[in-house]
Amino acid sequence: MFRFSLTPLLLVACGLSATAADIDTVYRKSDGKSVGGEITAVSKTEVVVTQKVGNKEEHIPANDILFVEWKAEPIGLGLARSNERAGNFSEALEGFQQALGEAAGGSKDLKGSIEFLIAQTSAKVAFADATQTAVAIEKLNAFLSANRDHYRYYDAQLLLGQIALSAKDAAAAETAYSLVEQAPWLDYQLAGRNGQANAKLAGGDISGAKSIFDQVASASTTTPAETGRKLEGMLGQAECLKQQNNYAEALTILVQVIDQASAKDTRVLAQAYIKQGDCYLADGQQYKAAVVAYLHVDVIPSLAAHVDLHAEALYQLTKLWPAVDQPARAAEASAKLETEYPNSEWTKKLGS
Repeated sequence: MFRFSLTPLLLVACGLSATAADIDTVYRKSDGKSVGGEITAVSKTEVVVTQKVGNKEEHIPANDILFVEWKAEPIGLGLARSNERAGNFSEALEGFQQALGEAAGGSKDLKGSIEFLIAQTSAKVAFADATQTAVAIEKLNAFLSANRDHYRYYDAQLLLGQIALSAKDAAAAETAYSLVEQAPWLDYQLAGRNGQANAKLAGGDISGAKSIFDQVASASTTTPAETGRKLEGMLGQAECLKQQNNYAEALTILVQVIDQASAKDTRVLAQAYIKQGDCYLADGQQYKAAVVAYLHVDVIPSLAAHVDLHAEALYQLTKLWPAVDQPARAAEASAKLETEYPNSEWTKKLGS
């Protein structure tokens, strides 16, 4: 029987380690492993950790950094990280702000890391509450202005592009994504191209967007991160085809995305089901199939965690349940949308 210890997982989940007081620790995205020692260099492309034994240097690419645990970080920072991961954004922001104040006289790179966490959490808040968009943009721009050579630089540009798109500022989004494309890693380059294509799509240039999405969708990829971006390109292809009324081909691509995505590609999966529902609705009133597609994003916790997409799914279900003779469930979806996302653009559409 397969057995494992929960202790390392709990330590990582809480942002803690047994040696956090003595060393800096960098956690990798790719394999979940950590590298401990002293952080001796930070740039927008990597973090260098010099190990105490043997003075060996480990160069961790910025695109592979899950998070960094600093030996000199304020004691409450780990709890704030845990709150952010759990979706407790107000508690997380309070913790991050307190940690930033306590780190005021410390390392510039540590302060930059906390400033990014504040900006990232502010962006997550804005995805569910459009009234907070300006705050998120301000925090992201402030981080980028003060930390031009920080390992979270490209992540901040990605978030800025997403927020700009949600605010319907296609020009600002395209600028941010063009900077992401300059990153030295294929997964970020593909993300930058996808973002620029989405900006073109937002501006009504369907053919220009599809040309970029086609390039991304045909890219040769070797890592899970690269494949995730390729799948996002396929989602873009499907959206363009849907807008060109080619629903059958769009649905074929969406089925491929769902089949090829890993369980970790939760946002890709949520977007695929949303777009699947959109296609079924647009293609001849296939209400039951559309309900099933949107329902995935409501009932699967990992998909519902993407609050902007969850709100969209709830809105669509509110409209669709009566069409399949279940008006009571429409009332439930409406109440859920208004309770969980009172300031979402989808809640406002419901009211209108």
